[in-house]
Amino acid sequence: MLYNQDNYTRVLITVGIMIFCLLFLISGVNFNNISLTEVFRSISSATLLTLFFHIAFKKWIWKYHWIPLLNPVIVLVPNLHGTWEGKLQSNWIDSETGEQVPPIEITAFIRQSFISISVEIHTSKMVSKSYIAGIKTDGDTETQELCYSYSSKANADTIETNPWHEGTAKLEIHSGSNPKLKGNYWTLRKTIGTIELQRINKKVMR
Repeated sequence: MLYNQDNYTRVLITVGIMIFCLLFLISGVNFNNISLTEVFRSISSATLLTLFFHIAFKKWIWKYHWIPLLNPVIVLVPNLHGTWEGKLQSNWIDSETGEQVPPIEITAFIRQSFISISVEIHTSKMVSKSYIAGIKTDGDTETQELCYSYSSKANADTIETNPWHEGTAKLEIHSGSNPKLKGNYWTLRKTIGTIELQRINKKVMR
């Protein structure tokens, strides 16, 4: 879960009520003679403005963790959206040399919205795309991990020695001004390894 749905619902209801009360007060209504027309007008306007707030929150506001009470009351995870670079070290043995492959330079594109997250990793030989992903929070240590399962497809010129496969990765999140991801992965072709990533841009540069 990337956000607290119950708390977000409460915030939406609170915002709607506050907007309704504000519109009702500034409309110059005569409290001694309140008409249903004035009430319905304020309800309609408040509903529309609350909808705009909901759209703006899901598109932009959730990203700004400096806003009071936003994190962790509503948003439970850091914003990982952007372009990342790093290295992948595998225990895979190259059939041509009979030796373990050296560290591989990788570029990762993480796309994150208010309700979803996906991971796409590129190397010189393969492209891996997640088909399920999420952020797991340890309730005891309060550490967080980006966990995802992926399908990896090799480039046509390397497919004979580098077959397509699926795998899973768990990367611990080191948030802050210079966020990093570090952890392990394993695949159905019985290889394991480590991944280290550092964000170089908050935008997906592709």
